[in-house]
Order: sequence, then structure tokens, then C-alpha cells
Amino acid sequence: MIQQAQSTIEIGSFHDPDSQQVDHEVAVSLKNCSLSFDDVKVLDDVSLDIYKGEFLSILGPSGCGKSTTLRLMLGLLKPDGDGVVSYDATKESIGMIFQKPVLMPWLTALQNIEVPLNLGPEKKFNKKQRREKANHALELVGLYDFKDHFPHQLSGGMQQRIAIARALAAEPTILLMDEPFGALDEFTREKLNMELLRLWKSPDNNLKTVVMVTHSIQESVLLSDRIAMMTPRPAAVDEIVTVPLSHPRNIDMEEQPGFYKTVKTLRKKVKQQ
Repeated sequence: MIQQAQSTIEIGSFHDPDSQQVDHEVAVSLKNCSLSFDDVKVLDDVSLDIYKGEFLSILGPSGCGKSTTLRLMLGLLKPDGDGVVSYDATKESIGMIFQKPVLMPWLTALQNIEVPLNLGPEKKFNKKQRREKANHALELVGLYDFKDHFPHQLSGGMQQRIAIARALAAEPTILLMDEPFGALDEFTREKLNMELLRLWKSPDNNLKTVVMVTHSIQESVLLSDRIAMMTPRPAAVDEIVTVPLSHPRNIDMEEQPGFYKTVKTLRKKVKQQ
């Protein structure tokens, strides 16, 4: 077994007067999670605590196991052996956004958002409630005027915003995102980065905690409170970097020394892998 030493890197000073994670209450915890598919070991003793109210990015080389780690959190996969995935005692509700919007082409934007609200053996919401929640989610992402449009009538960025609205409609407290903006052009990606931060901080939804897998060092630094750096496969959490930027975030923060220093630290670590 490859043993990886996990460390925490503090870069500069970090102070966020609006932070919800002052007491470091844990929303999701992974302890000693390993996972293999047949003879291929994907995760090697991954341990990671995600705090309530934080934005955490998972960064690492392609194919190392970042998406697999998200699926453990979601409960789609189970860790091998004695590995444990646990949640806050109140049983946090979790939403998921995948790499592609995965919208049903024969349904309108509004109907796509209503789909997960109508699933399960015991339907949680009636028709009126589903419609109200879907409309509210569309308003949150600024696409209410496009509620009757079909996916082919929407741009790639708009489709991804519909996917975000679909996740938010179920009122999750934790949002897991698997490289959600990787296929978008830089302008649209930048716009949705800021939109995501606005939704995370908005009092109009229940969202408290965001965990995002990304391949972009700059994106992870601009958005995150902390960044979990993973090793090549079999993946372990190698280092956790605290981002020295305050909230609210904006694009201009890319000009700040703390941004450059953090990006430089992460790039150096990537080159060493």
C-alpha cells in the first residue's frame, strides 16, 4: 500500500467575517476510505472533513479518483473494508451536478427541473409544490423567462444553469459538483463561477456547503475556502491548502498577491507529482 502524508498549507492570512464555518462543524466526513474496481485500486485511505458553510474544491490529475470521491459522498459507491462516510447528525441533504447538464430534450426547462422532485417511492411534493419550487429555482439562476424553452433552444451555459436550478430545487444543504463548467468557453465559465458563488451565499435557498471537483487551478483558488490536493491514482488527500481571499469574491481578486501565491503553490505541487 502506498502511504501518503496529508498536510495542511496555510497561505497568508484568511479572514471572512461572514464565514459560516468558524467552529469547523463537519458536514461530511470521509475516514480511511479506499476503493478498488476489480484489480484497479482507485482510492487509497482517503480521509477528508468538509465543514459546514465552506466551499471546498478537489484538485488533482485526470483519472486520479476525484469523481469517485464525490460518488462516495453521494452514496452511489461504498468504500472498501473499514472506510466510513458520515454526515452531520441532522442528515444533510445532498444535491449533485455532473459534468454535463443531462437534460431531457423533450421536456422544457421547467419540466426538467421538476423531474427529480417527482421521483422516489414516496413523492415528497405534490404538483403545485413541484411547480413552485421549479419556478423559484429558475428565478435563482436568472432563467425564469426561459422556463418554456427546450434544451436545444438554450446555450451551453444556460443548460448548465438549468442543471444547477434542478439541483437547487430539491433544497439541498450540500451541493456536489463534478467539473460542472469544464466544457464551457472561458467567458461563460467565468460568468457561471460568479453565479455559483452568488447562489452559495444567497439567503433565498438552503445551500450551505459546496464541494467541487475541478482541473482548473485558477478556478479552485478563485472560488474556494480550501482546496484538497489529491495524489495520482491510487488517490489520497496529499495536502489541503487554505485560500487567503475574503468574501465576497470577484474576478478582480485574480490580481491580488494571495491569489498568485496560492496558484503558484498549487502549480509547484502538480509538477512534483
